[in-house]
Amino acid sequence: MLNLPRQTLDKITKVLLRRQRQVDEQLESIEKDDPVLAPGVDEASESGTDSWKADVHGRLVAIKNDLGGLSKKIAHALTRIKIGTYGKCENCGKDIEAERLEAMPTANLCISCSKKTSKK
Repeated sequence: MLNLPRQTLDKITKVLLRRQRQVDEQLESIEKDDPVLAPGVDEASESGTDSWKADVHGRLVAIKNDLGGLSKKIAHALTRIKIGTYGKCENCGKDIEAERLEAMPTANLCISCSKKTSKK
């Protein structure tokens, strides 16, 4: 694990846990707001309603997918903290810059490897 002060690692852990709660709440809200999944929606709808429902549903599915990906990244970072591999680049094995981890706690690549990956 990166030689982060315990206080910094605790702060990052709290940020990750808070963000995970927010993501979970947003995912729950999406389920409630999706007009396709909402119970009790009247099938006898006005003209254009089906199109509107499909559009809103499509947008909510995209947001849900993004949030699901973020949730996985958060869980992965928390697991890495727990097992002691947090702060090591998953590509080259070098330490990820502390400033990068504080700015983006889910980072699993150092800046150098991240730049290489984004160029592909």
